[in-house]
Amino acid sequence: MDDLGFYLGLPLLGAVAIVVSTIVLYLAITALLSHAGQRLHASPSSLDLAVVTVLGAIVGRSILGQVPTLSGGLLALATLLAVEGVAGRVRRSERMVARRRHRAVAVMVAGQVQRHELTRLGLDETGLWSELRAAGVRSPQEVAVAVVEPDGRFTVLRRGEDVHPAALTGVKQSGELLERLARD
Repeated sequence: MDDLGFYLGLPLLGAVAIVVSTIVLYLAITALLSHAGQRLHASPSSLDLAVVTVLGAIVGRSILGQVPTLSGGLLALATLLAVEGVAGRVRRSERMVARRRHRAVAVMVAGQVQRHELTRLGLDETGLWSELRAAGVRSPQEVAVAVVEPDGRFTVLRRGEDVHPAALTGVKQSGELLERLARD
């Protein structure tokens, strides 16, 4: 066993395999969850939660290899934290902030459901109405705008009061939404 393998409690090649598999699987899971993230946060079903749990188990097992060891787990954890730290810096960079600026999406405008946006997000009207009821909405006419935020939460702005342009900051097509609300 080489010196590094002696100190880590696993051979150098095994350590390299853990680091590489941690990075690759982190990137794969991040891509998968960013694609389905809003839907998973907005209305997680039991099946969604089960799938995420199974994905976590598969990823954890794949990272640690055939014989999981404490040192391998610690190395995977350190690699994961390092990759997340780097990814956090990238996400906060100006270029990424500009790309993410319009990730909130209006799914109901002036009392009308935007079915194409719901479909694009992988949501349905059942989930929308569940969130509207939780916000105390009794009728579509009460809603000026219902927005699915980037983290999957819903925000409901009610009719009857002017919607300040700043309230729609970061919402996809906010200028068009304000024009539509002004006409309504």
